[in-house]
Amino acid sequence: MSEQQPPKGSPPLQLASPDELRGLEPEQLARQAVYLQSLLLDVDCGLWEWHPHSGRQRAQGPVWSIFSKTLDSALCGLWTSEDLPLVHSDDREKLLALRQRLAGQGGCIDAAFRAYDGAGQLYWLRLWGRAFKSDTGELFAIGGCADYSEALSVPYLSNLPGEWPLQALAGIGDGLWEWDLRAEEIVLDRACWAMLGYERGQVDANARTALSLWKSRVLPEDLPRLEQAFTDHLAEQLPLDVEFRLWHRDGGIVWMRCRGQVQRNSWGEPLRVLGVMQDITASREALARAECELTQLQRENKNRANLLFGLSHELRTPLNAILGYSQMIELDQSLNPDQRQRLGEIRRAGQHLLHLVGDVLELARIDSFRLAPSMEPIQPASLVAECKRLLEPLAETRRVSLIFEPLGWESAYISADPVRFKQVVLNLAGNAVKYNRENGRVVINFAPQAEGWLRLSILDTGRGIPEDRRAEVFEPFNRLGAEKGHIEGTGVGLAIAKRLTEAMGGRIDFDSHEGQGSIFWIEFPLIDPPAEVMQLTAGPSDPVELPSCHILHVDSRPSSVARLKAMLAGFPQVRLLVAADAVEAIFTARTQCPDIMLFDASVPGISAADTARILKADPVTASIRFVVVGEYSGESCDAGLPDSYDLAQLSRVLSKCLADAMKTAP
Repeated sequence: MSEQQPPKGSPPLQLASPDELRGLEPEQLARQAVYLQSLLLDVDCGLWEWHPHSGRQRAQGPVWSIFSKTLDSALCGLWTSEDLPLVHSDDREKLLALRQRLAGQGGCIDAAFRAYDGAGQLYWLRLWGRAFKSDTGELFAIGGCADYSEALSVPYLSNLPGEWPLQALAGIGDGLWEWDLRAEEIVLDRACWAMLGYERGQVDANARTALSLWKSRVLPEDLPRLEQAFTDHLAEQLPLDVEFRLWHRDGGIVWMRCRGQVQRNSWGEPLRVLGVMQDITASREALARAECELTQLQRENKNRANLLFGLSHELRTPLNAILGYSQMIELDQSLNPDQRQRLGEIRRAGQHLLHLVGDVLELARIDSFRLAPSMEPIQPASLVAECKRLLEPLAETRRVSLIFEPLGWESAYISADPVRFKQVVLNLAGNAVKYNRENGRVVINFAPQAEGWLRLSILDTGRGIPEDRRAEVFEPFNRLGAEKGHIEGTGVGLAIAKRLTEAMGGRIDFDSHEGQGSIFWIEFPLIDPPAEVMQLTAGPSDPVELPSCHILHVDSRPSSVARLKAMLAGFPQVRLLVAADAVEAIFTARTQCPDIMLFDASVPGISAADTARILKADPVTASIRFVVVGEYSGESCDAGLPDSYDLAQLSRVLSKCLADAMKTAP
């Protein structure tokens, strides 16, 4: 096909054909060279010339400046050097083979490969060239190089599922890295270097140098842990997720989280590790601040608990004195009714304040870890039955029906402190009775739960708890508005119940519907019965005998008094007197001279120890044996009984006290 002739008057074509080049003048030839160079040296292109035998080379064009400050060093790193440090390790062998063929046989080359710039950014390059011979017969090559990243990177990444998520992570500021295990080289992108304070162009592009630089930046105490994490990932296939510290370029310390995944060949040999680097300095600093604040709060809480603990102890002594002396004054027959009423108000207010101080003391003991539960195997059904008996007088007063349904769990065992368990049940069931409606009911029962837990539920028909105040239920001194009513309370019972339950390894919570009632429940893991229980054989028990004696029982709870009377019903040789408080007990002891005084530790007013000292100091009552029922320190007391004592325990204590009295008698 002949070349189309231009219209008359139009300028000639500026690009000469090969046949026309022979007839051009030198100036016209130079212009043709400029045209060709301007076309080839586009923004993403470059030219190169290489003489394999002499090693001479030259590079032109902007593409080379992406990889190095000097054009010749970029050409070395991408094509002419022995190790090709800028080329991706998977593509080096291919380029070296092409270079060897071009230098030995001549011909043409055209290849696409991957390379990294100084900041670790991955590029796709196309390199092409042709071999020529000089006038002297020396072989040389001339070619071009272009950036094809936009055209080739997306198809490549879509075929590598391990790198596509990393590319997405780069968009949120995390750094990407690749460690070639065969060449012992690591490439890091811009984000990784920026975490250390380096900008693009401020770091060496050599992958081996990059690995050394990063290792030198790791704090010495963290380097063994980092290396062990990589070793475990490669050898044991454990997840690679490790946190370590690095020295920042400005001298500070940054926290890094390194995660990655190894890639293996078809024989299972590890080839490389691809991963992501995340700067977690801010979260680490926030965690450190939170830990510091927590430590400070714990210290303040301990100091506050110690203050409350000491203050409560100091308040109990004068309060006991106020209550004791007000009760003694009430025995004065010369008082008129108005004076007696005022003294009664003083005593009731003092008792309420004493209960409040006791609750604060209990809360302080728990918060300061001075209360360690004495865990042992117990049968919760028997303890709940005792709690029911103790609450029956209050239920009768409030006209509330109190029902306990073991539902077949009478023989079940849990591990708990029996005294603290009863305290929790009394707090929960007591609230259910106090805050119930008239003619309401309280139902206590057991039910099994998942994973071998036993739940004790306490249902009431009270007014319920609003949903918006649910979070306040277990707060100390928060009565949820009940302080405006006529029912006395301190608002500490539920807080104590929660702390005690959790201290014993249990769980506590509730469900409530406003206007319908609430269900509070506690849960404990079921355990096997103790070995001694399993070894017991059925057989007749020895009959219990009580010695002949005169007992003064001091207890303000009618249920406890009724229980002791029922226990002594078959023993006419035991005479029983009853006193409701310490003042009445001292007066009765001086007038009736009993052999033994059973003093309940929960009696308000004068403490058990003070009452015992008063009796010992009086010659009339000095010979009376003093026995405390419940928790006591043993000071000034002759013996003690647990709250839930049985007839056999009572028999042993009475016999011991009478025997001791005979030994000390004049």
